[in-house]
Amino acid sequence: MINMAARVALRSYPPSFRERYGGELEALVEDTGAGPSVVADLLVGALRAWLRPVMPEESAERRRRRMQASVATTWVTWCAAMYALPMVGFILSEEPGLTPDLVRRLLDVAQYAMFGAGLILLAGALALLAETSRTGNRAALRPLAALVPTLPTWLIAPFLLAYASIDPISYWVGALAVLGPAAFLITMAVAPAVAVTRCRPPAKVLRLLALSGVAVAFAVTTTGIACVAALTMSTDDAARLITMPILAVTVAASTAALVSSGRGAKAALHREHPVDLGGDV
Repeated sequence: MINMAARVALRSYPPSFRERYGGELEALVEDTGAGPSVVADLLVGALRAWLRPVMPEESAERRRRRMQASVATTWVTWCAAMYALPMVGFILSEEPGLTPDLVRRLLDVAQYAMFGAGLILLAGALALLAETSRTGNRAALRPLAALVPTLPTWLIAPFLLAYASIDPISYWVGALAVLGPAAFLITMAVAPAVAVTRCRPPAKVLRLLALSGVAVAFAVTTTGIACVAALTMSTDDAARLITMPILAVTVAASTAALVSSGRGAKAALHREHPVDLGGDV
């Protein structure tokens, strides 16, 4: 018998993986048991499956899934960079006299680039939503429902923080003010990526999203460069120490965005079967 934690872990694998190995993996868990170590291994395996999606042998379907994975990955990296950028700016604003003007200009450029990339992603999301509505595959958008319970924690976080600062005893209020928005930000990054994977949009929509992901990847890279400059050129040792984790996140996001968007664009520009370009591949 598989417990709830194991079922959640099994459901966290990407659809392409579950299509090929879901039944075998579930049977294996039933035979071996679903203890904490097994659940942990399943979650680690799910992360690896998302990072290295299962690609079928058929070349057209392989290209479609490559573009699909690229779109999902690019969205996650944009969210990571978008969250890191204001944090770096806030940290450096505490010591304005110690931050070189060049760093501030780089951060401004990164901010404009990220906003521009956000508009590109919004246009892609509208195209994906229109295609999903046309085909009637609205069940694929169910992962977005996870945003509903976490959104209120984001909205009321400032009020909770103000209350926590007045009442020193309100430890759990302050914890909710921090963990609630964190849960919303994580859900905001993961839920749309899962929805894109489940929607199975046609090739023409995926090509548009995959090619536009290149511009988003460059915006994410600009943010990574700005954060590196903020770390290396700032004269405040405390600011350097605090920005180290943020720097690691932005560098990882920039690398993942460039690699994944490059692979997605390569798949989008591949025209081995021109007859399939107008529809599903």
